[in-house]
Amino acid sequence: MMSKNGKNLEKFESGKEIGKLRDFFIKYFSPGRKFAQRLYIFIITLGLIVGFLAYSYSPDIGIELGRPSPRTIKANKGIEFEDTLKTEEERNKNEAEVEDVYAYDIDVLNGEEGALYQVRYFYMLAGVVQKKDDKSAEEKIDYLTNLLGNEYPEFIIEAVLKLPPEELNMLMEKTLGISREIMKEEIKPTRLDFARSEAASMVELDKDLSPAGASIVNAVLQKNIQPTAVFNPGATEKARKEARENTPPYMVTIPEGQTIVFEGEIVNENDILILTKLGLLQREFNWTRLLYILFICSITLFLFGFYLFKYNRDIYENIKKVLINALMLVLFTGIIRALTVLSSVHLNFWNYLFPVMAVSLISTILFNARIGIMLTLCLGIFAGIATDFDYSITVAYILGGIFSTYMVSKASQRSEVMRAGFISSLVLAFLFLTVNLIGGEVRTVVLYTVMGLVNGIFSAIIAIGLLPFIESTFNIATAMRLLELSHTDQPLLKKLLINAPGTYNHSLLVGHLAENAAKAIGADSLLVKVAALYHDLGKMKRPEYFYENQGEIENVHDRLNPSMSRNIIASHIKDGVDMAIRAKIPKKVLNVISQHHGNSLISYFYEKQKGKESGSNGSINGLKGHFRYPARRPQSREAVVLMLADSSEAAVRSIDNMTPKKIEQMVNDIVSNRIEDGQFIESNITLKEIDTIRKSLIDGLISIYHSRISYTEDETNKNLVKFSAGNKLKSGEQ
Repeated sequence: MMSKNGKNLEKFESGKEIGKLRDFFIKYFSPGRKFAQRLYIFIITLGLIVGFLAYSYSPDIGIELGRPSPRTIKANKGIEFEDTLKTEEERNKNEAEVEDVYAYDIDVLNGEEGALYQVRYFYMLAGVVQKKDDKSAEEKIDYLTNLLGNEYPEFIIEAVLKLPPEELNMLMEKTLGISREIMKEEIKPTRLDFARSEAASMVELDKDLSPAGASIVNAVLQKNIQPTAVFNPGATEKARKEARENTPPYMVTIPEGQTIVFEGEIVNENDILILTKLGLLQREFNWTRLLYILFICSITLFLFGFYLFKYNRDIYENIKKVLINALMLVLFTGIIRALTVLSSVHLNFWNYLFPVMAVSLISTILFNARIGIMLTLCLGIFAGIATDFDYSITVAYILGGIFSTYMVSKASQRSEVMRAGFISSLVLAFLFLTVNLIGGEVRTVVLYTVMGLVNGIFSAIIAIGLLPFIESTFNIATAMRLLELSHTDQPLLKKLLINAPGTYNHSLLVGHLAENAAKAIGADSLLVKVAALYHDLGKMKRPEYFYENQGEIENVHDRLNPSMSRNIIASHIKDGVDMAIRAKIPKKVLNVISQHHGNSLISYFYEKQKGKESGSNGSINGLKGHFRYPARRPQSREAVVLMLADSSEAAVRSIDNMTPKKIEQMVNDIVSNRIEDGQFIESNITLKEIDTIRKSLIDGLISIYHSRISYTEDETNKNLVKFSAGNKLKSGEQ
């Protein structure tokens, strides 16, 4: 029983652990989690990029060692590499040519057993033996011969014993002098015979010596002149080592286009070596290269992601924008790798057509210059890896890409992108010229410089071609897209002009006012202008229900229940957003359009309904809530600008006997009302900026309605309020 309970408890604990693990996975790695989404994008992007860069394409050229080549093969690029076998041969040769190192040993001449000592010993011993009166001449000869170890001929011993002491001393000095002269220099063993021959010549030339004396001196010198140079094994080994180290590597230079092997020619080991270095023969997979590429790419992508997290949170938090960056990195890395494959089977100039600048242009236009620079750095590094780690080309692409981001940082028209691409191509051409100038042939340097020009123009064309696709696919609002939408020849705006001319004119005026106000506070003026032009699209569905389109006709709201009128007026926001979505208006614009009324009160119909009943469901607050716009409060400064510009223009247009003072008072009332209603509490706008908007709107409205202003003030503030609550509110937008 206990055993069974123990097993049940074990199963329970195991189930708890599995549950915790599942909860942990769901919490952090579920596809719905932001962190997990970015992690998966990082892993997939890294895998694809490493796969592209680590893939080694080797065309089958049918080359085999010792067999005829099936075709003529030329170098697809210029390379320089070390032939290690030749280098080793040169080093062995130079080492063998190093002579033995000798050191001059003074003791051979002056030491205790040196040559000078031996010379003196010979003559002094001869003098001593001469004085042996107890010995006969023959005994003296034998005795001296034995003392000298039988190293001298008998006739020399006999001759020296016959010399008087004075001559014996003279010969000793002569012998010592010649010994010093000959042995003062380094004498190697191989030069010993030459030194002794030189000593004999000096003896022969000495006129003071008799024939017998010359023979004695020469015999002593020949016996005692020894090599003064002693072999130094340590110095010799060092010299040979230096000879090896100082031997330059045997470099093989293969210019682009050089024939490596002709058709039918027998392929030798040198041909195989060159073709392997050119990347035309892949013998085995290089795991070290794969790990290096994985490490570099991981660090590069991680730093890019960290940069987004730290300094561009708006992009990091938007999974769609993160995905766009990842797709551009993968797509263009794939293009780079494809071009390097072409260069491996053709000529190296394909490496100078990498469209890195296209990414620089696109990312700068879509996001900002800083993102453009970061993507340029990433692709520049990947380009260096793809070209067998040729980072000189990386420097050229990075510098050229950074320059191109500067050129389009404020571009708002597609023609400016083409212009930026052309100017950037000049910079890229100069950079290609610089990196190939040293050690490059004139023909290839000129070719690569021209490729720089082609690359820049080619990149601009790619950027212009891809931008509309990216804008429509991901619903991104670029400055160029916004500028296109601001043109009055857009189909939606033409339709608005025909179906609701009053609303069209109102939208134009609001766009002008909002653009100036946005500029005054540093907001996105182009975004505000476009949003203003399209903010009332929904009125096309029932144009006659809106005051600015009624003209002299009867106000249809007089026959409707206030609640019905409220529904019609409020629905123009949803209808307009639906129309904008169908027309593929960017989401950035849609957000501003949908918030341009916030959840403000439709006060005209609210007051009208309130006069009929005390409340809705017994509550004034409930009635008030019913007559509010069903939308979010403004979430951005741009939405705030559009709200105030729209409300102010609509209200001011209803003023009779317009004066600057009335306009100013009306705008002040509108702004105060929106602040009191809490419409701006969810936006990141300050009171100072609201005041700047207010002043800009007052100046703009006074300028617009200048010709209609009457400077006779026949109306009081009471009349102004009446106009505000009456005619103005008939439009239902106050």
